[in-house]
This record gives sequence, C-alpha cells and structure tokens, in this order.
Amino acid sequence: MKTKNSPPFFGFFRTTPENVSRDTIAIIGSKCVSRSIHPLFGQHKSTEVLRKLSYELCTHNLQARTSLENHDIVDLGDFKPSEITRVVAETLKRGAKILVIGGDHTTTYYALRNIDTQHLTIFDAHLDLEECSEKFHHGCIARKLLEENKLSINFIGLRGYSTLKDEIEFAELLKQRIIPWPVSRETMRFFISRSKFISIDLDFLSPKSFPAVRVPEALGPDVDSFLALINSIESTSAIYVDVVEYAPEIDPGYSNGKVLLQLVLEILALLARS
Repeated sequence: MKTKNSPPFFGFFRTTPENVSRDTIAIIGSKCVSRSIHPLFGQHKSTEVLRKLSYELCTHNLQARTSLENHDIVDLGDFKPSEITRVVAETLKRGAKILVIGGDHTTTYYALRNIDTQHLTIFDAHLDLEECSEKFHHGCIARKLLEENKLSINFIGLRGYSTLKDEIEFAELLKQRIIPWPVSRETMRFFISRSKFISIDLDFLSPKSFPAVRVPEALGPDVDSFLALINSIESTSAIYVDVVEYAPEIDPGYSNGKVLLQLVLEILALLARS
C-alpha cells in the first residue's frame, strides 16, 4: 500500500480493516491494472488523481438526499492485486460495506476471488469473457471468476461492437444472464437495488458523456441520467460496489474525474441510507 502520504478520499478518516464494523462504509483504492492490446492511459495513477480531485467536492450536498458526515465512512488506502484480496475479505468479514475506486476491471477479480459472491451484477459494455490463455487481463475477468467460483453473473449493458462471438457462446453455455443495451431505467433500478455485489465498468456509460475510458463503445446511458438514477433509489442490498476503468491521461482538465467523484458520492449516499 502506498497511500500513507496521499490524501484520503474526500477527507474521510484513514484506518485499517481491523477497525471497521457493521456500521462502516469502507472506501478502497485499487492499484489493479493489467496490460492488453489497449494502452493504459494512466490507469495506474487513477486513485492518485481522484484522491486529489475529491478535495474539491463537498460531502453534504448530494441533491439534499444524504449527509455523509453523519455516517461512519472511512478510507482504507490503495492496494495492489496481492493485497486487495485480503483487505476486501477482512473488511466484509467484519460486516462493513465496501466501495472500491480506480484500477481496471481486474480489480473485480482480485477483490472477489476468495469471496462467496453467488451472484454478481456487472454494468459493462463488454462481457470480459475472453480466454486468458497467455496473460490475465481486464478482458477476461468474468471468465476467470466463472471458472474459479460457483457464481452467476448478470451482464447489464452489452453493446457487442468489440465482443467476440465466443464470449457470447460461453455465457450462453453457462446460462449467464445478458441484458444488452438499451436497458430500461426500471431494469437498472432493480439490479442496483437487489444485488449484493455490483461492478460498474465506466465504459457502460455513453462515450459522449464519459469518454475517459480505455475501451469506449457507442450508445449506453449518459452519466447525468445514471447519477440521477442512483440518487433516486431509496435502498440497496449491496455490500460491495466497485467503479473501474477511469483513464485520467485522456481526461483533459480531469472533468470526467470530477463527475466520476460526484457519482461516487451518490453511491456512498445510497449505501449510507441503506
């Protein structure tokens, strides 16, 4: 972990998994980034950028829905793949809820590989079901989880322009649920409300409203409507949420990073009022 001298997200208290409880919402930064045919675009430093940007935002505004200062929200620091597995397991064991920020989609695999998830909902333009025959990377994390864990995955938002036919066939063979775009507001609300484990790949969003991602795909919801949807939900069963694939090097002025942090605050507020 290399966050001892870096600012905590939004100024929340920095602590360790041993000090969390059932009333805690723990923020974890991800340093999980993999190499593939796609450039990194600075994902290895996404948490560093987002931590600094978070100090520009207030935690009590949020469309007057929830004041986060009234809740036990802490920052556990940033972790590499070898560390994040242990930290997530220890934190969930103590009954706390977790929000993971940063890194690429390998974050979800490393965070949940030793967790009995049973059901996972992934908001993503892609299936990430490629074969990992040579090197493990962000395009095969769902396949790795399905091969190693006994779980089912709900894939929400598939657009398919860069999705291999073999991936779709693999999902169908294992009877995994694929809900392609367009996805109704009611469907998104249902899965956000009912799922215990949620992963949000930012390329799920329309590249017109959120272009700072590694593998953009046409279509998808705009970030404003998705943020408003989160704000409108009264409660969720989620105990784990991750938001991954932010690419700061293709984000001029970090405008997408600032909007991402507004989305993060809405997710924290949803976890808090649940």
